[in-house]
Amino acid sequence: KRHDSSAGVTTMRSENDGNKRPRGNEAAAHGTVAEADVTDVTSRLAELESMLRQALGRIGTLEKKNKAMERETRALRMDLKSLQGENQAMRDDMDEVKEENRALKWSLKQLASQVQESWEYPEEGKKQPYEYWQNKGFDYRYIGDLNEGFFHGVRSAVSDLAHGVCDRVCIGMLENDSDEGRMIQHDASLDPHWSALCQGFYGRINPHGTGINIALEGIQLNKDVMVLICGSLSGRNVREIAFTRIEFTNIRAAIQSLRTMLRRSSLVQSLEWSGIPIESVDDMALFVQMISERHSVLEKLDFGWNGDGNAQALLAGVDLSKYKSLDFDGNNIQTNGRADIPNLIASNSQLEWLHLGSNNLNDDDAVLIAESLSQNSNLKELYLNNNNIHQRGKSALLRVIRNTSSMNALSDSNHTCEVAGLNLEERNYLGPLNRAFKIHNLMVERYRSGEGNVPYFNREMDGNGSVVLAPFIMESVHSRHTAIKEKYGYKVRGVSVLGLLYELVRDWRMPELFSFK
Repeated sequence: KRHDSSAGVTTMRSENDGNKRPRGNEAAAHGTVAEADVTDVTSRLAELESMLRQALGRIGTLEKKNKAMERETRALRMDLKSLQGENQAMRDDMDEVKEENRALKWSLKQLASQVQESWEYPEEGKKQPYEYWQNKGFDYRYIGDLNEGFFHGVRSAVSDLAHGVCDRVCIGMLENDSDEGRMIQHDASLDPHWSALCQGFYGRINPHGTGINIALEGIQLNKDVMVLICGSLSGRNVREIAFTRIEFTNIRAAIQSLRTMLRRSSLVQSLEWSGIPIESVDDMALFVQMISERHSVLEKLDFGWNGDGNAQALLAGVDLSKYKSLDFDGNNIQTNGRADIPNLIASNSQLEWLHLGSNNLNDDDAVLIAESLSQNSNLKELYLNNNNIHQRGKSALLRVIRNTSSMNALSDSNHTCEVAGLNLEERNYLGPLNRAFKIHNLMVERYRSGEGNVPYFNREMDGNGSVVLAPFIMESVHSRHTAIKEKYGYKVRGVSVLGLLYELVRDWRMPELFSFK
């Protein structure tokens, strides 16, 4: 029995030994670890609590700032609404002033017409009878032209000047293609009428407003008459002066008189010298010098139908970068490799209208002009009708206007210049919407082809760049469509914007877009 009892005790001790708690240093060590864990957790909780409080504080601050911004926004909206109301009121007032101005002009015109009814032309008694001109060998057609183009023009101008309602003077064979080549000849009996007209110029041109336009066409002018005309116009409020198909008896003296007048007339903005070829090299050099002196003041120069030599001298000898409008129609220009015209376009000057019709420009010239257009964003209209430009030149010009090799190339095409006279498939005639139309049309073409836009975009834009551009391209699809629809009221080429957007959303860069950081 003693033996069994002893064995049992031994067995119980063995079992208890497996469950006994640590004592002494071992227990202390375990306690320290546990306390460290608790401290670490507590510290982290404190940090989180601190971060949370800071975040809440920031949120509170942002909420306060947001409320302040909302108040400021409401105030700005109220100010904007008030400004819009004031602006509308000013527009209404302006419309009312314009209407009153129109009414005043009408009343003045009616008053002037009543006054003019009792007015007599001072040189009426010096007008020669029909027989005078018949005896000089002129037929009835010439005498009719003389009465209508000269006497009637002078009488109307003198009357309008005398009554303060003159804004344009037209003397000669004007605006009738059937009269081309016919000329009113100078005669001493016309001198009193020229004197009456120029006397009206001296004191009757309105010094205020937009100024007066002078147009002389299809008439012979001798030295004395040209001196008289230019002298009477010097320093006056003349904005445009045009000499068309004039036969000067002394062309060098005429150029010198015009040069003197332009020097003294800072308000002249437009000069036309058309159909008056200058044969002498020295006379042309004088003309070039005259234009060079005025290039910073004149905005428009019409130098058509004067011949290749005259035009080349002007292109090579004058800085034309200050002009807004240039007309070199009908000069039979043949560049022979000279690049004056492309260089002018490539300079991206303030030139907006360039007329080069009825010349001898060829495909090589068209290629150079196309290259220059890629560097120009100001030229609005370029006329190239009636030249020797064929398929190669047309293709170059079309490519610079609508380069469909890639979307970036199309976006970088020229969207400002309308090339007229060549029947190109693409024309920039939609103003600010030119780029939008072209991009939209290209996307529609790709969409309708069955291949879609996505393969093109994947080839044209690689890497993260395309992911960055994706939302902008999608937004542009909608904005272009909206702008086009608002302006023209229809969907371009019948393709819905949803169709284009669906293709992009379905197939193009969506996973990368949502995972991109």
